[in-house]
Amino acid sequence: MSETNGLNRRDFVKTASTAAAASLMLGGVARAAAPRAKRRYAIVGTGERASGMWGRDLVQKYSDVLEFVGLCDINPKRAAAARELIGVDCPTYSNFDEMMDRSKPDLLMVTTVDFFHRDYIVKGLERGVNVMTEKPMTTHEDKCQDILDAEKKAGKNIVVTFNYRYAPKHQKIKEILMSGEIGRVLSVDFSWYLDTSHGADYFRRWHRLKRGGGSLWVHKATHHFDLINWWLGADPVEVSAQGSLEVYGSAGPFRHTNCRPCPHKAKCRFYYDMTKDAKRMKLYASAEDVDGYHRDGCVFREDVDIYDSMSAVVQYSNGVHMSYSLNAHMPIEGYRLAFNGEFGRLEVRDYERQPWAVAEESEMYVIKSGKTGAAGTRTKVVVPDVRGGHGGGDDVMRDIIFRDRQVPEHMRLPGSRAGAMSCLTGIAARKSVEEKKPIKISDLVKL
Repeated sequence: MSETNGLNRRDFVKTASTAAAASLMLGGVARAAAPRAKRRYAIVGTGERASGMWGRDLVQKYSDVLEFVGLCDINPKRAAAARELIGVDCPTYSNFDEMMDRSKPDLLMVTTVDFFHRDYIVKGLERGVNVMTEKPMTTHEDKCQDILDAEKKAGKNIVVTFNYRYAPKHQKIKEILMSGEIGRVLSVDFSWYLDTSHGADYFRRWHRLKRGGGSLWVHKATHHFDLINWWLGADPVEVSAQGSLEVYGSAGPFRHTNCRPCPHKAKCRFYYDMTKDAKRMKLYASAEDVDGYHRDGCVFREDVDIYDSMSAVVQYSNGVHMSYSLNAHMPIEGYRLAFNGEFGRLEVRDYERQPWAVAEESEMYVIKSGKTGAAGTRTKVVVPDVRGGHGGGDDVMRDIIFRDRQVPEHMRLPGSRAGAMSCLTGIAARKSVEEKKPIKISDLVKL
């Protein structure tokens, strides 16, 4: 990064690392010494993630340490529906500043449309509130810069809720790499598959627009980029990417506004009957008259401008390069991953919701190279079978945040630096597709 305002990249890394460590105050030693008091907790953006993972689940498991003091959404009907689904009696608001003035939270959760994360994160920090945000931290490099600057100025902290880190199988990968069993990692092969249920769902919602989620390079792949950054203990340096829209949007044979009134539903392989989901009908269908947002929007709408077929090569600060792909229209859901090391290879396969029976949906192997002329070895790694959201990661992460759960160094809560490095990888990939050239991360954010 070039030097401006008296700070260079080394200063940025030092400052951001300190902020990440300080973020433990959301669930670490800094609070453990004081008598426990209920935290005043507010949410802005009351969609499905807010009402479930960061709403109802918290009421059921953490109501002894957490008090809901406000819910905010630009759609008042959705906010009211979310309050009922969560099971709380706190006030609801359609104006964020009013909520902050009246409810006075000390912890804010941001679960809005991704494009607006920056606005509420910065406003929360400026009010002296610690902030948690759903991934991605933001969608554009200038917004990322604003967040980093605001955090430093406010002296408060951000936690980006990368729950995938805390899935036991992902912890196992980290431990194997840390052990040095395959030696220094030289390259990574990573392919992620979204099936025609989960993958198609991104094209029904606001995610279909770059201006909403920054494309799947940012909204979805930021999860994967964070895992790689964390597993490797390295920063992305440069990204070269390709992307296209092959199945959804204008590539479709017909289209309508949304699925429920669609005249093509009988012949559409992506038809989705939302009337069978009482929660979504309450949260979304009942609020459509306010903002016109359809949760069961047509995947073939002409305004879709994100990609459904993507690939990238990412260079890292430790010399590793990764070949990555994401496809959102597959007959399978899950991923294949391999770390190629000096002395061997770590292979991982993790599938879910497959249409056929498989012996094991998750498998992990360490393959060691043999001496010259000798065969190597292939050892199966026991993959922890843990139930729960995001491979069992949700509860682990929430316990760290709300229960002061003590964890090893590599499990500390991801802060703004992790949020920046992951979303900037996706932003660089999107820009690489658009500009048809490699993009350097150091050209995106400057301090």
